[in-house]
This record gives sequence, structure tokens and C-alpha cells, in this order.
Amino acid sequence: MKLGIRVLGTVALEYDGRIDLLGSAKERVVLAALALDAGRPVSLDTLIHRLWDDSPPAKARAGLHTYAARIRRRLRESTGDDLLVQRAHTYLLDVRPEQVDCHRFEQIAARARALADGADDTAALDLLREAAGLWRGEPLAGLGGLWAESIRTSLSQKRLAAQLTRIEAELRRGHYAELVPDIAALLERHPGDETLAALLMTATYGCGRQAEALRVYDTVRRRLRERLGTDPGEALTRLHRLVLNGAPARQLLPRQEPATTAPHTLPRHAELVGREEELAAIVHAAQRGDGGVIALQAISGMAGIGKTLLALHAARRLEPLFPDGQLHLDLRAHSPGRTPLCATSALGALLRMLGVPASDLPGRLDELVSLWRTLLSHRRAVIVLDDVADPEQVKPLLPGPSPSLMIVTSRRRLSGLPGVRPVLLDVLPEEDAVALFRELAGEGRTPRVREVAAIVRLCGRLPLATEIAARRLASRPSWTTGHLLHRLTHGHGRLREIRDGNQEMARAFEVSYSTLHPEERSVFRLLGLQLGTDYDAFSTAALTGLAFDHAERTLEGLLDAHLVQEPAPDRYTTHDLLGEYSRMLAASELGPAERESALRRLIDFYVQASDAADRLIAPRRPRPHLPRRLCAYRIPAWSGAADARRWLTSECSALIAAERHCRAHGRPHEAALLAGSLAGFLLEERHSADTQGMHRAAAEHWRTVAHPEAEVYALVDQGTALSRSGQYDEALTVLGRALRTARAIGDTAVAEVLHARGVLLWNLGHLPEALADQEETLALRTRAADPWQIARSRNNLGITHLYLGDFTAARDHFHSALKMFRTAGDAHEEAHVLNNLSDLKLHIGERESARKYLQEARKLLAVSGTAAEHAMAQVNLANTMDSPRELPAMLDLYQDSLSAFQRLGDRRNASITLHGMGLALHAAARFEESADHHSRALDLARSIGSAHEEAQALHGLGAAEHRLGRTASAADHLAAAVAVAERTGAADEAARARATLAEIRAESSIPDGKPGERV
Repeated sequence: MKLGIRVLGTVALEYDGRIDLLGSAKERVVLAALALDAGRPVSLDTLIHRLWDDSPPAKARAGLHTYAARIRRRLRESTGDDLLVQRAHTYLLDVRPEQVDCHRFEQIAARARALADGADDTAALDLLREAAGLWRGEPLAGLGGLWAESIRTSLSQKRLAAQLTRIEAELRRGHYAELVPDIAALLERHPGDETLAALLMTATYGCGRQAEALRVYDTVRRRLRERLGTDPGEALTRLHRLVLNGAPARQLLPRQEPATTAPHTLPRHAELVGREEELAAIVHAAQRGDGGVIALQAISGMAGIGKTLLALHAARRLEPLFPDGQLHLDLRAHSPGRTPLCATSALGALLRMLGVPASDLPGRLDELVSLWRTLLSHRRAVIVLDDVADPEQVKPLLPGPSPSLMIVTSRRRLSGLPGVRPVLLDVLPEEDAVALFRELAGEGRTPRVREVAAIVRLCGRLPLATEIAARRLASRPSWTTGHLLHRLTHGHGRLREIRDGNQEMARAFEVSYSTLHPEERSVFRLLGLQLGTDYDAFSTAALTGLAFDHAERTLEGLLDAHLVQEPAPDRYTTHDLLGEYSRMLAASELGPAERESALRRLIDFYVQASDAADRLIAPRRPRPHLPRRLCAYRIPAWSGAADARRWLTSECSALIAAERHCRAHGRPHEAALLAGSLAGFLLEERHSADTQGMHRAAAEHWRTVAHPEAEVYALVDQGTALSRSGQYDEALTVLGRALRTARAIGDTAVAEVLHARGVLLWNLGHLPEALADQEETLALRTRAADPWQIARSRNNLGITHLYLGDFTAARDHFHSALKMFRTAGDAHEEAHVLNNLSDLKLHIGERESARKYLQEARKLLAVSGTAAEHAMAQVNLANTMDSPRELPAMLDLYQDSLSAFQRLGDRRNASITLHGMGLALHAAARFEESADHHSRALDLARSIGSAHEEAQALHGLGAAEHRLGRTASAADHLAAAVAVAERTGAADEAARARATLAEIRAESSIPDGKPGERV
């Protein structure tokens, strides 16, 4: 069935000549809104705006979905196809543009104009009559609203342009008298249109009515003076003189330009490597056939990103669609030593490209704009406006209603241009950057692709930097890629090496930098001192000494200039090479005192902000009594603990760098404060390798300044970090020192040390000693009557009793801790207890109860959990599942968690995960794989001295080997598992390993013996 959509008149669907007017005006607006963008997705917000302007109802989306559903049903019933497609936050009308009458009208009118320009008026008039037949009244008839009105105006202008083309063609054929009524009616509707007035003068004069032609001129002149205070333009005045002088009618006819004069002024350019997606986006937009403006803006948007090259390739690719010319004009916003083109000069250059003699160019800007838009009103040309300074420079150059396409490139964001469609450019993918380098340097010079990949990474995958480096290699026959790589990494800085005889990367950055306002330049220089890879407006305000709002506005200005990027909302970063340029500026243009002052402000901000974030995340955590400074800087207004944790995550690298900077530059007090504030967060995020040195230095500082309480807490932080990284013996030594100092201070400090040492002893498998420390901790905290701290102790005691095999005591401690944490409102610790209860239920064989507790824990961790906690919850969930029935899902959960623990450097939990995988594979009779996973788990457990995990891995490995027929090795591993479990006091694990060993010996007639003995 042939489907058509009408908007040139009453909006309607047309099926094989049958008209469907739809059910309501809102349905017709939705259909029109989609039809105008036929074949392209339209966002829900755009559709809502087109339906209700700026006053949508409360349930606008629900209403929109209702109207769309009705249209979809009508289309499906009539065509049998789902032509209205809903995607993520968009709708798409899946029809060809020519099925919509307005698009078909524009296509036919454009072809007619091209024929008329080529002196084929007969064929042009045939097409124009066909186009006129598509109009059935006022566009979008009967539909109200600002959007509908704007579309009516736009389509009416395009209809007028087609009517003018028809009138000009008819006049050239000598049809004067029959055109007078039509032209007069049009002039009545558009009384200030000088083009219509000229055509009416020509028609009346051509049929011998000279006086009437002169009256037309007088009427128009009077109207212009009354309404605008101006006289007719040069073209109409010239026509008036011809009529007065009785010139032949032919001299009054509009001049016809032959098609062969289409200008082609695109400069020569290199081949394009990559950028296929971006090029396809431009071509797709152009194929819609309605012209427009495309601004090539890069997310990085910096100099050298390849905007001009992409624009020129797009213009050449589009030549068949735009036969009336390909124009290029450099507006020189960033041309060294040259002034950017003003609008008058730019328009003069463009008009001369279109063949207008310099002597015929008007002198006033408004007349130049009018002539430019008139000449483009019927042309299908591509105009590339290159290196635009800002929207104000380009606005006078934009065409009016025209089938032409304009591509604009700029180093700044070009917001505020009508109809702008951004094409966002980023740096090249590594594969394309390597291909570009090898193409320019020659494949014979670049056989070592890994070295080339390293070079392009050092060039930031920036096209211009990659080209300069490749040309430099090509011009030095004795150089190799290895030599260039060495210079880039061991020379005086990458920017100084990315140069050739004609260009250098730093110079391109310098031009962008020089166009900034003085304050923007100052902030950009200081950004070279930022300690992290990305930053926000709060740290920038502290670094620069500006008020927050002022700093944020300046960052936005740098973002518009594409000198910084915004990879996430309100987080900023600088491209690798621009960051080096910024650091060069900071080193060369800022004095030592100015640099030190800026860094002092930044570090003071980090000290205060990290302390505030830590207190919000863990308000009950014991801390040493230290004087708190008044907050001199504005810090983020976090909505809660989760928000503060997100900030710490974002700023983590900068905070660690700030602590190291303080240690290295004589500020040990600030370093120690940062170490204390970050201890809990870094521990949760498994940054133990980064924290050992900072806590060691913090303890040394507090000992030096004679603050024993702060020293104890720093030693606890150090011991915990050592324990997390598997350095148990050193951790015991550090915590022993902390305990000796704490006993001279008070119960709270002693309890914190014993709490940490109890966990460490548990990890070592010294369960009786761990139990003793934990019971003493509970007694101290009970004496202090702190329910939250008592709950912490009971949770730890529950874990120890669980591994000692006393399930009743474990259950009682867990339930007591759970009740206290719930009373305290600490959902995070509550999740930990629920996780431990799940483990208990698994030990006693209550799989469903275990899963129930774990589901509760995961709900709570979804709000406040760390990456490690989420990973451990996944391991525990997999432990509750059934193998082999659920093996694929189990292995997915285990593998995901294993990857997380490996990324975090958490060897203990990685060992636990591998052990779980081994058990699941064993249950599925995949014994070889099971043995391999248990062997890997054993290696990890032994590497950190984790006795529990060692015993479990030995047990699992022995069981798998038994199934593989390796009886002697199985017996050795199981005997070793019994020995480790008995040594640590893990009675339950020892009993289970002993039972498996007895089973093997009974089956294989192996006598009892010590580990390692063979029969």
C-alpha cells in the first residue's frame, strides 16, 4: 500500500488516495512533528515542546505516548508495518522523506531551480507545477502553538521562493500580462518584498503598462519610507531607471546564471584517516535535503583535532548533492599575525566566489547580507566557514531559507546559532592514529607497530601532533621509531619534540591561549598545578583564589574554548598535551612564591574537604582529639554519605598526590591530617599499597610532635593497611607498638588497637588469640556503654565463633550486633552482619535462609557499598546457588568478583573466590578445572599467610585430586588441610577435611600417616 503524509494543508495520512484526518488536533501535531523529521529520531522533550510549547501538562509524557500509540495503531492497520518506532527517549517515523509532501515539495522545487539556472525553463516549469499541486491550503491548517506557527512561516517562505522561480521563468518566456494578477496578489501579502515589486514592475512594463509599473515603484518606496525609514535598494532603483528610460523589456528580466559557473574553492588537503562515523553523520544530515548549519565541535575541541580536514572531506563527499558549488572561507580566528575577518570582508569574499564583480558589491553590511541570502535562496551549495571565532562572527553569513548546506568549524563552542547541529570530534582511536602515522611516515620506516602505538599515545592521539611527529620521522632518514620514542620520553618535554620544519604543537596551543581573556589565561596557567587528572570547580576555586561562582564561570569559558574537557557532569580535565602546555606556562610565567601559594591553598582545601567527607561517611569512627581549622574554602554540599564517598572517589588520585606532595615539601602536619581523613575510605577501596607509606609517615610525625593519641590511630591505620596487603608479621609488630602506647592513654584507644589486632589474628588463623583480643575489646566497649562499638565487637566475635565451629555463639553475637546496628540506623554495618549471617546459614546447610539474608544485605549495599563489598556479596550469592543446575550463572558471578578483587589487589578475597569456583566446578564433575582453581587459591593464600583460606584450598584441591585418581597427592593435601585447620583452631574445617581424608583412605587402603608420607 502506498503511504503518504500531508502537512501542506490539513495534516493527514493518505493510503492509496484514501485520506485519514486522525482523531484529534494533538494527534495531528504529533504526526506533523515526526513527519518533518521523517526517518530521524525525535526526542520526547522535543515532541513535548512542539505539542505544548513551554507549558506542558503535569503528565506530558503519558499524553504524548497516548497520541503516539493511536498513530502507530492507524499506521499498522493500514500498512501492516510498525512505522512508528519507539527507542530510548525518542520516537522515529520510519518513512522516506519523499513520502511527506513538504519534503517532496522541497526536493522538486530544488530540481526546478537547478533546471531554471541551467536555462531549461520548460522542464523547470513542469516541475514547479507538480510542486504547486502538492499544496492544499495553509500548512498545518488548524493547528495552534508556536512550533506550528514557525513551521507555517518556514514552509510559506519556501513556497514563495518556488513561486518566484516560476514567475521568473514565465517572464523569460514572454508571459507578462497573465502573470500580473498572481504577482500583485503576492505583493499584497508581502508589501515590503522588493523582489516581488521588481517582478510586478517587469510584468506590467512588459505588457505595455509603463505608468502602472512606475506606480508600483512609488507605492513600494512610500511604504518603505513609512515603515522602515529607508528607500528601495539598488536593484529596484535600477529597474525604475530602465522603466523611465523606456528600455526594452528584456533588460528588466532577472539575470540567469549558467550552471557551468558553479564555484569550487575548496583548498587541497590530505586524505582522511578514520572519522567514518563523524563523516557519516554529516552526510546523513545533508541527505535530508533541507540545508542547515553543521558546527564541527570537538569534545576535546582543541587545536589540531582535525576539524578542517573533516569539513573539507565532507564538502567533497557531498558534491553530487550540492551541484551549485563548494565554497571555502578561512575566517582566521586563530591565524598568527592576521586579524580575523569581519562580516563585511567575509561576505565580500563569498559574493565574489559566486561571481559578483567587486564593482557591484553593495557598501553596507545589511545590503551584503541581503544579496548573499538572495543568491543562496535557490542554490544547492556547500559552504565551509573555517576557523570561526564565535557565533557573532558567523551569524551574518548564515543563509536564509535555502537548500544550501553550511559547515562551520571553530575552536569554541558555537551555541546560539539557529538550526545548528553539532558533530562532536574527539581524539582519534589508537588504531586510526597508528594508521595515520604509518601513512605519513611510510610503512617501510614504521615496521615496529608497538613503538608507533607508543608514539601516538604520547601525541595524545591528536591528529595534528601525530602528523607533525610522523613528518619529523620521515624527514630524518637516520632516525627510527625507537629513537623518536626515546626523544619523546627522555627529552626536554614532549611538546618541544612534536615539531618539524614548518609546525610545532606548542605554537598551535599558544594561538588558542592568546585568544583568552586575561583571567582565563591566569586560571589556565594555574590548572597546570592541579594534583589530579581531573578536578572540579571547588578545587579550582581554592587553587586560583577565586570565589566559587567566579571559578566555575571561568572553567566554563575554558570549556567553550576547548582548552578543558568535561568528561562527567561538573568534572573537568585537560587533554594530555594541553596539560603539559599548562604546566610549561605555570613553570615559565609563575614565580616560585606564586606557585607555592596556589598549592598551599589547594592542599588546605583538600585537608578540610577530606575531613568533612570522612566525618559524614563515618560519624561514629573514633578519632584523635585534634584542633579543627575553620573552613576557609567552600566545600561541596554533599547530600549524604554516598555523595561524599563519590567525591572522595573522584578526587582520590589528587588527594593521594596531595599527601605525597606535603611529605616531600616539608608539610608533614598536613600530610598526617590527610592520611587520617583518608584512612577509612582508602581501606574500603583497597588502596592499601598507597596507604602504608602515608600512615608510617603520619605515625612518625605524631611521635615527633609528642601527640601519642594521634600516633596510636596512625599506627592502627598502618597496621590495618599492612594486614590488608597480606603483610601480617609486620602488621603484628606495628599493632604491638600501638598497643603499648595506647595502654598509657585510655580504654578507647586500647579497644581500637585490640579490634584491629583481633581481625589480624583471625586472618592469620590464630583463632583462640583472636577470640581473646575480641573479648577484651567487647569488655572495654561495654564499660564505655557505646552501643555502636559494642555491635562492632559482637559482629567480629560472631565471625570467630563461626570458624571455631561454635554456631550457636556465632548466631547470638550476629543477632545482637544486627539489633544494635539497626537501632543506630547504620545500614552499612547492618549489611555486613547480614552477610555474615548468610555465611553462617551456609555452614549449617540452610541454603534458602542464607540466600534470604544475602538479598537483604545486597539491597543495603546497593546504596552505600564499596566495589569490594559488592564483589564479596556476589561471591556469597554464588555460594548459595546450586551446581551444576546454575553453574553458568555462578561462574559469571565468581568471575566478575575475581576481576574486581584482582583490580583492587585483594589477594585474600581473590583466594576465597577461586575456592568457591573450584567447589562449583567439583559439583559439576569438572574435576580438572576444579583442581586448577583450588591450586591457584592455595598459592594466593600462602603468599599472604592466610591460614583459613589455605586450609580450605588444600581441602578442595585434595577432594578434586581424589576424583582424578591422584590418590597419594590427594591424601597429602587433605592431611595438610587438617594440620592447618587444627593449628588455627578451626575445628569445623578440620573435622570436614579429616572426614574426606578418612573416606579416601578407606577407599584406597592408605594407612594413617603424617602429611607428606606416601605408601
